[in-house]
Amino acid sequence: MSEQRNSFLEQVQSQIKSKEARAFVSAELHHHLNEVKSYWLQKGISEDQAEEKAVTQMGNPVSIGQSLNRIHRPKVDWTTLILFVAALLLGFLPLLSQGYMNDNHFSMYKAIFVVLGGVLALGMMLIDYRKMANKGWMFYLLGTALLLFLTRHFNTVVDGQAVFKLGPLKMEGLMAIPFFLMAWAGFFQSDRFKMWKFILLFILSAYSFLQFSLTTLFIYVAMTFTMIWWSKLNKKKIAIVLGTGFALVAAWGIIGWMTVAYYQKYRVLSFLNPYNAEYLTSKFGLLEIHHLFVGAGWFGKHSFADQFIPEAHTNFVFLSFTYYYGWLFAAILIVVLCLVALRIMFIARNLNDTYSKLLLAGVVMVYTVQLVGNVGMIVGFFPMTNMSLPFISYGLMPILLNAFLIGIVLSIYRRKDLMVTNTLHGNQQ
Repeated sequence: MSEQRNSFLEQVQSQIKSKEARAFVSAELHHHLNEVKSYWLQKGISEDQAEEKAVTQMGNPVSIGQSLNRIHRPKVDWTTLILFVAALLLGFLPLLSQGYMNDNHFSMYKAIFVVLGGVLALGMMLIDYRKMANKGWMFYLLGTALLLFLTRHFNTVVDGQAVFKLGPLKMEGLMAIPFFLMAWAGFFQSDRFKMWKFILLFILSAYSFLQFSLTTLFIYVAMTFTMIWWSKLNKKKIAIVLGTGFALVAAWGIIGWMTVAYYQKYRVLSFLNPYNAEYLTSKFGLLEIHHLFVGAGWFGKHSFADQFIPEAHTNFVFLSFTYYYGWLFAAILIVVLCLVALRIMFIARNLNDTYSKLLLAGVVMVYTVQLVGNVGMIVGFFPMTNMSLPFISYGLMPILLNAFLIGIVLSIYRRKDLMVTNTLHGNQQ
């Protein structure tokens, strides 16, 4: 590399503040300099003369550096960040309505969970996600190892799900979702990834998730199937595999119905036939949920004195929120949570990078399944499940999972302008 080129690049980079942008711009400039140099070499001049002409033709290094600094500087997605903070703050309202904010135990842990979620999201924003693109096998093995650890070393069971409890912390299968999100995005971006590898790896991981809960398994399957559809694999093969997968799931569901726990059967049967005498006498069935939801009115009851709602701060948090604050505040909550999903889809639409799009496809599916699943079971669209409402349900794992998803979104948005531009062509003419 000539001294003149080195001097030119140093002057350009001195105008760029971001370390990531400097590395990107340096590679971009080398590419353009080599293109111009090749042009002059074809004209028959010497290599030294071609190098000198290429550098001269690029233009003023200071003005180029200032222009590239404006274009390539990392950005903060304030829209997503504001929606994220708003959702976290709304998560305190269910505790406030149930009087838990006066309890140091709940209020302190909730505050800690929110702070940890914020730190995780901001930390992920600062990490260059692109460096993880070729580490699919590492993330797959980490996710599998975590599931195996939880399967073998769980020390308690919550709602039929194996959980490893360490003090106030509860580790469950949901924690492995981010690892597999990163793994599948890394696999699917590659042209060399084969369908037989997907089938084998998916069956092994799905079986591991099956050891925990059907809810977690459903989230994982929905995420993976969405990501593979946006992958570089042949769409016809994908359709055949997905169709076969759905058929196998249906067959497994019919066979597995004979072995599932009674409470799981109850949830499905009460959804299909809520007017059955057995379910009408239930302490808290779908008809009772419907009665509370409809009776909330626009402005809520502002009291739980005459009504007990089980799991009011976790699985039934949307019901307790609506019952206390009313339909109006429930609608505002849903709008905020839906805007998060719409924002992610808007960002994905403007990306050209396959790896980034795969990540956002998985992110939006994991988030949307939780949102639609939790709200859907309250309004009567789905059977009752152990599905958390993103950012609102109490618990460390749900907050950390969704904070991680937001962190990925912020990281992608921060680096979306680190791409080849036409700026240099304009300076060359």
